[in-house]
Amino acid sequence: MNRKEDKVKGKSVSKNKVIMTSLVGISLILGTLSPTVASANTLNLPVKDPTATIKVLSFMAADIAKPFVDAFQKDHPTIKVEFQSVPFNDLQPTIDARVASKSADLDVYWADQPRVSALAARGTALELTKVFTPFKSNFEPQAWASGIYNKKLYALPIENSTQLLYYNKDLLDKAKVPYPSANIKDRLTWEQLLPDVKKTVDAGAKNGLLFGQFDRYYQLQALPVSAGGGIGAQGKGNLVPNVANKGWEKAFTWYQNLFKNGLSPKGMKPEETTAAFANGQAAYIVNGPWNLVTFAGTKGLNFGVAPHPYFEGGRPVTGTGSWSLAISPFSPNKEAAAVFLNWMSVESNYIKYRTDASLAATPVGKKVYFSKPLFDSALGKQAIAIIDYETANTAVNRVQTVGYVEFETIMNATFSDIRNGANVGKSLRDAATKLRRAWSIYRR
Repeated sequence: MNRKEDKVKGKSVSKNKVIMTSLVGISLILGTLSPTVASANTLNLPVKDPTATIKVLSFMAADIAKPFVDAFQKDHPTIKVEFQSVPFNDLQPTIDARVASKSADLDVYWADQPRVSALAARGTALELTKVFTPFKSNFEPQAWASGIYNKKLYALPIENSTQLLYYNKDLLDKAKVPYPSANIKDRLTWEQLLPDVKKTVDAGAKNGLLFGQFDRYYQLQALPVSAGGGIGAQGKGNLVPNVANKGWEKAFTWYQNLFKNGLSPKGMKPEETTAAFANGQAAYIVNGPWNLVTFAGTKGLNFGVAPHPYFEGGRPVTGTGSWSLAISPFSPNKEAAAVFLNWMSVESNYIKYRTDASLAATPVGKKVYFSKPLFDSALGKQAIAIIDYETANTAVNRVQTVGYVEFETIMNATFSDIRNGANVGKSLRDAATKLRRAWSIYRR
């Protein structure tokens, strides 16, 4: 899954965890569910609100959801929201179980964007094309595209994400290294950045460059795409592996050399990277805008922001994606659910009433996001310019395929092997073989 971290019941839960279900279990689920069972003709956005109680399922703690739930019910008093929260790792199996049993006890649920294709193919998500396509222009293009499967819409985005290059000014000063420019036009290449990273390590920085999410496709996909290798799959339904090519080899040879050359730590876990930078233990880190809150609130941390680097001769690319809302095909309250999706997503009220700084999936919502006090400073305004540009111009979604869970699982393990010194070319070829085997169930 692969993005920012949310505070859930007081705990920081990484969205990049592999969802609990084993590949075998997923295959069984896919084998027992039919293709999408509900058409767009069963859904309407009513002129007058119905009287209904909708059951909404999320991993988000109810107290965090309360502000936007209360605001929705104030705007739509005849629709009551029964907000149900399950642990993050239980979200997908709970959705699967309820839909498989055709339960009327589920109306709306949080959908992880790279899994929308699988949700649609398994009949877990109601088609939304007819009702919500007129609002397509309200959304960032990549955010909208995350809800499409077979040219039809199955989920509406409520959040988005992008990447920034953060740097520690004190460590750069010590190494006599110039600060990277915050200007998009002066974006650095990786080839330009690495000599400066080495200088910071030579000058005493414990770590030169961190990726907030080491060994995870969400954040690393920008490397092979920028190097010309593509997103990792191609063909009908993106079910033909495309990871054993020159672009991927270039990108992950570069990645491996970070660790070989002592610029990045082999043993650090993704859960440890934010704290390492906040504590002054790294000169640079690539991570999402959610870290602005943490870093700005860290006493003594003197930091700046710059655009995500790219490979010389390639194109600037940033990882993106977050959460969407979907409707159960067996919901008895589809019209009320559609009103909820429209209010949360199209009208960007989810972002308006979130108490933290969550990045919106709509240009209108981004204005609300950028109006938060976090962005009042000079650094905040620099971040605004970068985030605004990247989400509209360089964002690339993760591969959209019914086999995404297998892809993420296999590739994340491959990245870890490469990080620890495995032969890059062989590792990528082996990953392609594993993917072909895992995806064979979808080509029967």
